[in-house]
Amino acid sequence: MGVRNAGKTIREARIKARLTQEQLSEGVCSVLSLSRIENGSAGVSPVTFQALMAHAGAPCEVYPIFAGRTDFDCFYTLNRARFYLGSWQLSQAYEELNKLEEWNFADNKLYYQEYLYLNGQIQVCSGCADHHALYDLFSSALHITRPEIDYSDFHHLLLSIVEIELLIGVAQELLYLGKSDLCYNICSQIASYLANAEIDYLKKDSLYAQYAIVYTKYLLEMKDYNEALSIADSNRHKMVQNSDDSALLELTFLTSLGYYYTGEIETAYTYFKNTFYAAHSIESCYATICRNYVLSRHLFSLDDYLAQMDDIPLIIFPIKKAINTSDLTDGTYDFFSPDILTIGRLIHDLRTEQSISQIVLCQGLCSKSKLSKIENDTLQPDVFLTEALLQRLGISERGFTFWGNERESKIYELKFKLMHIFGYQTDKLSSYLSKLKSMLTTKDTLPTQLYYLYYAISKNLSAEKKVDILLQALSCTLPNFDIHFIYNYRLSWAELSLLTNIAFEYQTIDANKSNVYFSKILDYFLINSFDICFMNSFLSPTLTMYCTNLYIQKHYYELLDLLSEKNFSVQKKSLRNFGYFFFYYAQALGEVKKYNAAKLYGHYACAIQELFESKPNSDVLKESLLKDFDIKLS
Repeated sequence: MGVRNAGKTIREARIKARLTQEQLSEGVCSVLSLSRIENGSAGVSPVTFQALMAHAGAPCEVYPIFAGRTDFDCFYTLNRARFYLGSWQLSQAYEELNKLEEWNFADNKLYYQEYLYLNGQIQVCSGCADHHALYDLFSSALHITRPEIDYSDFHHLLLSIVEIELLIGVAQELLYLGKSDLCYNICSQIASYLANAEIDYLKKDSLYAQYAIVYTKYLLEMKDYNEALSIADSNRHKMVQNSDDSALLELTFLTSLGYYYTGEIETAYTYFKNTFYAAHSIESCYATICRNYVLSRHLFSLDDYLAQMDDIPLIIFPIKKAINTSDLTDGTYDFFSPDILTIGRLIHDLRTEQSISQIVLCQGLCSKSKLSKIENDTLQPDVFLTEALLQRLGISERGFTFWGNERESKIYELKFKLMHIFGYQTDKLSSYLSKLKSMLTTKDTLPTQLYYLYYAISKNLSAEKKVDILLQALSCTLPNFDIHFIYNYRLSWAELSLLTNIAFEYQTIDANKSNVYFSKILDYFLINSFDICFMNSFLSPTLTMYCTNLYIQKHYYELLDLLSEKNFSVQKKSLRNFGYFFFYYAQALGEVKKYNAAKLYGHYACAIQELFESKPNSDVLKESLLKDFDIKLS
């Protein structure tokens, strides 16, 4: 689907949803702007496009096109701020959001609305919020697109994702301000809206989790403890399934409270401990917030070890005051402006900024001639080539919306499912792989590479056979790749994942070769500049696999060196992987006689394993630390 088909896509979605232009544009842009978008005389910012498509209840199947570089910078910086916020790195999220002020929010009211929402969430997470000020902030942000909204009756409105998030935020602040009836009313309408919304399942589950946090707090306030436990625990389990860390800690703590108030004190304390230690392991102030809550209400008698652990400091962030948005645009722009930033021009700009030659960037993906045509907008790349090029430029493609034509969309959907499924779901894995294989042709180089990657890691094969398949997959794009010259390449997510899995499988074939692969991959990240969103999509599992191999080889000091400040920041967003990393990290500390640290990281590892419903791993670690080092975890 072409970059200039956004208007056509919006019009088709509007007609399919049986909406007038007045209905679709309400709260997003003027009817005149929508008319210009639909007839192709005006461009539309990705954030505006997504809002209109959300109103129509339709997927966003179009390549992004930006009004200019500032438009892109605001769009991507908001994604980066969400990354930091989701991993409780509040200061970093705050710094990212401040950049939008310097860019005047790309003159886009929808960027400003999301900016206000995320600043409000920083206040919520900090534990230092002024609830009156926070209610005003969320309300002001919502009024940017819904100036006349009635909180008691908005079920008829068509809502964007950010508007749903803001309404959930408003509901929570109303509860804190003693207006529980209106909080309940908003929650009921949100639940009904989400049940019928056409949103991808991971995003919908995430929104349900945010709603569940507020609704559970309401139920606890109403002393409906059984229902509170049911809502919190079911959504907690869903976050475990999806490996979605953003709401998991809060839902686990609320589950703890549910068990406490239904009389299951021992179970409640276990959930509280897991929340506390998991939060403490990533330096999240939520550990302090939870312990303070428990102590202030005398819920549990804390064991000595937990009680004596240091607080994670609470940081006070200045709360933002909403400004007049009348000077900000609705995200539409002149389609024929020389400043427009297409995907091709974005690739060109990122490539030249990083001083990467066309030959290096496109190596194994396409010809230099084809890349030139992409960069000067005479040829549009398919979805998979677009993603690979962005990844090689160190940008995560996961914040973008592009699914191409119908066939590409189906392949992309299967890829998405494979990326978000776990190894124990073998029947689903086999089914998705079979469907993907049946759709591929000899021209589908990049999807074929992904197919072989997931085939190798999901099948019960010998290490030698897996390495053969993984090398074959790598040769789809890099047939003569030499790990010793990795610095001469720019690599996509799939290529890096293939190399990581090759390194891991070499452990049982040639341990030295395994170490060479891992060390070269980590060096690759040291000498190149990558965005943290891209690094998170790849680096955390690499570190976990390398940690496992180093422990098996008894290279304990080398293992301990993996937890650098840079690596730590990336891993905070991948708690599940961190749990496995700490599993070996704690034992390595014991092996080098750092027993106090071993005990601390043992607590972290066990808490995260149990947080993700892997108690057998927790039991194994407890037994090992006790048997090998006489370390008893509380």
